[in-house]
Amino acid sequence: MNTTQTTKGENLISIKVTLNKSDYQDKVNDQLKKFQHKANIPGFRVGKAPMGMIKKMYGPSVAVEEINRLVSDGLNQHITENKLNLIGYPLNDPEQQQPEDLETAEELNFFFEAALRPEINPDLGAIKMEFSKIIANEEEINKTIDSLIERNPIVTNPEKIGEDDKVVAKICEAEDGKELEDGFKKTVRFEMSQLNDEGKKQLLGKVDGDEFIFNFDNAAGEKEAKKIVGEDAPYDSDFNIVIDSIIHEEKPELNEEFFNTIFPNQEVKDTDTFRNKVKEEMEKQYEAETDPILFNKMIDKLIDEVKFDMPDNFVKRWIVTNSQGKVTDEEIEKNYASNYSKGIRWQLIEDSIVKDNMDLVVKDDELRDFVAHQIFPGTDLNTLDEKTKEQILSIADNYLKREDQQDRLRNQMADVKMTRFLKEKMGITYKETTYEAFLEELKKDTKATEKAE
Repeated sequence: MNTTQTTKGENLISIKVTLNKSDYQDKVNDQLKKFQHKANIPGFRVGKAPMGMIKKMYGPSVAVEEINRLVSDGLNQHITENKLNLIGYPLNDPEQQQPEDLETAEELNFFFEAALRPEINPDLGAIKMEFSKIIANEEEINKTIDSLIERNPIVTNPEKIGEDDKVVAKICEAEDGKELEDGFKKTVRFEMSQLNDEGKKQLLGKVDGDEFIFNFDNAAGEKEAKKIVGEDAPYDSDFNIVIDSIIHEEKPELNEEFFNTIFPNQEVKDTDTFRNKVKEEMEKQYEAETDPILFNKMIDKLIDEVKFDMPDNFVKRWIVTNSQGKVTDEEIEKNYASNYSKGIRWQLIEDSIVKDNMDLVVKDDELRDFVAHQIFPGTDLNTLDEKTKEQILSIADNYLKREDQQDRLRNQMADVKMTRFLKEKMGITYKETTYEAFLEELKKDTKATEKAE
């Protein structure tokens, strides 16, 4: 067996694999002898059929199978020995492949077309672009602080139910003042503000453990009763109710205790520092939300500005061949420039960047930590005791056992790492804007893209 290589065009080569009959005939004969020993052909005892008949019945298929194996091995060996960095995998060369007669040919020639990956060395610092950076204004900061106050009340448990309290109670469906043995049971939580005046009168002053008959439909109305008891529950029935706990919530003051609740261990002691920290965290969140948009824009910019030749005709054939009938020649011609070509060009650019910056490859321990932070956002694993940290990482390990889940998360983390890298290396100029203005700009960009398509 012999392989040779010739140049067909820019980044396009032809590989010729030549087989002599002697390369495969002995193995074909050995395989046919095995068939002969096992063959059960009418008119002959098992294993006694003439070799001529065996060759006629099985010879061509056995020869084709052995030839295909040898050609595949020869092609792979040529790629490995010559260190060919290819786009996809070689395809049969339609311009050179000629039919061969296996019976008479002493030499068989197989021709393959292959696309070499172009040399790509993007100068990221020379690629300039603009992007918006969202800055939190005073109104947005005030709204966020109001929300933090609302979500972090000072909670106490008073002895008696008051006008503004919340109540946790065990309820059991009742009839004629007595619990029904098989009646509906549930622990409910509701606010006094959900009740009407009559309902409030029944509860005001009650203490933990008090037990009495109560009708939520009468005390709150149908809409609120359904919210408290449940849509599919007998919300309009009488219930025997036992007060389980009383909760009173008050808005916290903007003081050091509240600051430490929101930013623990960060030495926030005054309102100005607190507002600056809120602003900083808001802008971090804005950045995290807009990074995927920036990533797509950076990809588009790189595709536009990093120039290299690509053997498009081969790539089109390769896509159709590997789609296994899912993509037609017509679909490729229609969508190649707008879709397929861009995707492949980005893949080649990305691969060239990763090759020179191996830190961008997602390692298993990095993926594990990434998944842990996805499941428990905001958790700093380094501050946890070893037992808790291992429990969280064990949950992450279980999450990664599904291969499809692991691939999706690995790609997600790879995008995060590449985004961070490109933000550092590319020449990006940021223009400050508000959240609302950014959304308006995004709408215009989306409409312009849809119109262009």
